[in-house]
Order: sequence, then C-alpha cells, then structure tokens
Amino acid sequence: MPIDATPATLPDLDCACATIRRTARLVTQLYSQEMGPAIEPPQFALLSAFQYRPGIGQTPLARALGLDKTTLSRNLRLMQRNGWITPVGDSPKNGDRKTYRLTPEGERILAETRPGWMRAQEKLRSALAAGEWDTMLKAFGQVAKAAKQAMD
Repeated sequence: MPIDATPATLPDLDCACATIRRTARLVTQLYSQEMGPAIEPPQFALLSAFQYRPGIGQTPLARALGLDKTTLSRNLRLMQRNGWITPVGDSPKNGDRKTYRLTPEGERILAETRPGWMRAQEKLRSALAAGEWDTMLKAFGQVAKAAKQAMD
C-alpha cells in the first residue's frame, strides 16, 4: 500500500483500524489545540461522564467509553491526584469497584475547558458538509457496536 506523502492530502488506508486511529489522533489534536494545556480531551470526556452520571462505577464507565481496565485505572489515578475527582465508595450495583464524583476543582477545570471543547466541536462541524456531522456520529456508533459484537 503506497502512501502519498503530499501534505494537503490524506492517503486512503485499506485498514479500518489504521483509518480510525488516524482520525482519532487528528480529531484529538484539534480538540487539544482548542482546549489548551490544562486537560487532555480523554480526561475531559471522563470528567464530563462524572458530571452527567455522578457516582458512576468503573465498569459501566469503561463500557460506555470503550476503555480497558488499565487505561481507565491510570486515568482515574491521575485525575484523583490532580484533585479533579474523589472516591465516594463502592457501587451498590454488582459489587462494582469504587465510584467517583467531581470535586470543586474538577468542576472548575471542566467549566474552564468547555468553551475550547465547544470551539473544537464547531470547527469540526463547520469543516464537514451539510449532514455529514450526523452521518459521522451515526457511522462511528455503528462501527463501535460492530467491533464490540465482533469481540463477543
């Protein structure tokens, strides 16, 4: 598979994994650029999950975000060390591991970076043709479900 190194183009890659990973890296770079150095986009996603689902356990959180146990644990430790989350106990359901909630510092960092996240969302949406945003979200959702099904 020859790769065209022309800066203005991205070569077609005949591999779902390579294409999705490249897309994820480029989109993450856009969001990082807009959100600034205070927090990385994956950490923003985790903090947002805690804001919308306070007390969510590790297992449902990992499942919802498609994270493996090691990656989730590493991020939770980092966010706890930064003072963004605090454990609140064990989940009453399924004997899940610790549950967490945002701290005031976590709420602050989330509020501080949300405008950058919104700018990144709008820049990406604007760079797509009409209707492509919804098509993209739907397609990625379908691919995620298919990958999960293929692993089961």
